[in-house]
Amino acid sequence: MSSIPPNLQHILDGLEGEHCEFKEWKTKDDFDGLTKYACALANDGGGRIVLGVADQRPRKIVGTQVWPQFEVTRKSLNQRIHLTTHWEEFQTAEGRVLVITVPRHAYGLPAAWDGRAWMRDNDSLVPLSEPRRKSIWEEIGRDYSSEACPGLTIGDLNPAALDAFRRAWVDSLRARREESGQRDAERIQGLSHEQVLRDTELLLADGTVVHAALILFGSRQAVRRHLAQAELVYEFRNTSASGPADLRIEFQEGFFAWHDLLWQQVNEPSRNPRQSFQAGLFVRQLPSFAERPVREAILNAVCHRDYLLGNSIFIRHAPTTLTIESPGGLLPQVTVETLLDRQAPRNRRLAEVFQRCGMVERSGQGMNLIFEDAITSAKQLPTPDASTYQFKLTLHGVVQDPTFLAYLERVGQEKMRLYDTAHLLVLDSVRRDVALPDALKPLADRLVTDGLLERIGRGRGARLILSRAFSQAIGESATYTRRKGLDQEEGKLLLLKHLEHKGEAGAPLTELAQVLPSKSKRQVQHLLNRLADDGKALAPRRGPSAAWKLTRFGILNPSGKLNTKPVGV
Repeated sequence: MSSIPPNLQHILDGLEGEHCEFKEWKTKDDFDGLTKYACALANDGGGRIVLGVADQRPRKIVGTQVWPQFEVTRKSLNQRIHLTTHWEEFQTAEGRVLVITVPRHAYGLPAAWDGRAWMRDNDSLVPLSEPRRKSIWEEIGRDYSSEACPGLTIGDLNPAALDAFRRAWVDSLRARREESGQRDAERIQGLSHEQVLRDTELLLADGTVVHAALILFGSRQAVRRHLAQAELVYEFRNTSASGPADLRIEFQEGFFAWHDLLWQQVNEPSRNPRQSFQAGLFVRQLPSFAERPVREAILNAVCHRDYLLGNSIFIRHAPTTLTIESPGGLLPQVTVETLLDRQAPRNRRLAEVFQRCGMVERSGQGMNLIFEDAITSAKQLPTPDASTYQFKLTLHGVVQDPTFLAYLERVGQEKMRLYDTAHLLVLDSVRRDVALPDALKPLADRLVTDGLLERIGRGRGARLILSRAFSQAIGESATYTRRKGLDQEEGKLLLLKHLEHKGEAGAPLTELAQVLPSKSKRQVQHLLNRLADDGKALAPRRGPSAAWKLTRFGILNPSGKLNTKPVGV
C-alpha cells in the first residue's frame, strides 16, 4: 500500500502545465528561480510549484532538502511578489516533498519581482508579453500615469531627479549580488537620461513623455504648468488647534527631487521626539514616527492617488499624530477592512518605477509594513479612513505599553520574522485585552504552540494572555498572575469571604461572578458547586437570581437535610 498521502498523490497524478511546475531541486537552493516561477504561475491564474519530484512521467519522489525551516522563506517570497502563498510539507518513505500554492496575481497588477514580470512559454520562463500585460491591466481600468502628457518633453524634467532615480536603480540591482544584476547595474549607470526613460517605458516610441515621468522627475515649472495638483503640502502644528500652521512647505517638483527632503522635515528632532524605554540593561529610544512607515505612507499616497482630481496630497504633522490625506477614494475591490489583504495600484506605471529602484515593498504591501511597525512599537494601530474622493491615514506616535516592547525584545527579532501581519495583530489584541476578530482566532493556536501566548479556560470562557515565561523574563510576573486569575482554592476562599460579608441575605451568581472577574460565569458556578459539595455553601432552589448562602444560614428541606444542590440554576 502506498505511503503517499492521497492529496499529494492527486497532485502527482496531474498534468504539468501552466498551473503546475514539478522540480527535483534535491539540494538546489534557487530562491530567485522560485520567485520567477511563482510570478509566472500568478500571472497565469495561480497554481502549484512541487519540489522534490521528478518532472518526467511517471513522476517519482526524489526528495528535497531545501528550506527545512520554510516559514522565513515563505514570508520572503510573499514580500517579493506581494501575494500570500501557501506551503505544505509531505514526509514520505521516498523523501520530503514541498508543495507551494501560488494565488493569481493582484487585481489589475501583474506579479513581478525587481521590476520584472514573468510568464511561462512551454517549458521556459519569459518576460510577460505585452498582450498578457495589457489584459491584466484592463482588469482595473484606466492607468493615467502611463498616458502621454501633451506638450511635455525631456527638457521639462529635472536632471538631478533622474540621476537620483538611476542611482537608486543601480543600488537595487547591486544589492541582489547576482552576476546578472551587476552587469545590469553597470549598463544602467552609463545610460543617458533619454535611454533611462525608454527602458522604464516613461518615454514612448513616438517620443512622447507619459504623466508618470512628470510626477516623478518633473521640474517645478513643468509640474505647475501640466499637473499642478501633483504637489505635496507638508504642515506642522505644535497643537491640534485650527489656524495657520507653524510650518508649511509646498513640494511642487517630481517625487525624486523632494522625497528625502520631506523625511528630513518630519524627522527634525523638535517635531519627532524620541521616547525611551528599558530593555534589560540597556535603554532604547524609539522615534515617535519611524522612517520606514512614514516613507511607506508617502509612497502609497503618491502611487495610489487619483491625479484626475484637483486636490493635492497633504501631510498634517503634530507631536503625537501624522496624517496623510490623498485625493481619490479606494478602488472598488478594496475596502478599509481589506487594506491588509488586497493591493491594487491606481497608477501602475508609477508602481513599476518604484519596483525598479528598490521601493517594491512600498508600492505593494506598504500598508502591512505600516501596521507591523505600529504593533512592534506598542503604538496605537494606524487609523485609515476612506470616502469617495479621499483616503486618509493617521499614524500615532505615542508608545502605549513599554512592557510589551520588552516582551518583543525577549521573543527576539529572528523569531518575530516568522510571523506575518495577521499574527502580529493577534499579539496586539491580546496586549490591549480586546476580543479577537473571528478571522484572527485560528491564528492564535500557532502563537500558543510557539509559547508566546497562553490560553486560560475552555469553551466560550477561554481567554488569551502573554505567556508566563516571557512575562517573568521582563519582570511582569505579577501582571501575569493577575491576568491568569486565581487558582481554584483561592477562588473558593474569596467566594466564601463574600458570602460571609453578605450574611443571611446571600448573593446571586451574577454578583458572585464579579468577585472573580478573571473567570467566566460557568467557571464561578463550578467553584460554587464544589463549595456545596464540601458542605460550606447552600445552593439556591430557584432561578439564577436566587441567592447562594453560607451553610449556617441554610434551611432544612423536607427530608430534614440542608439543601446543598442547586435547583433550576
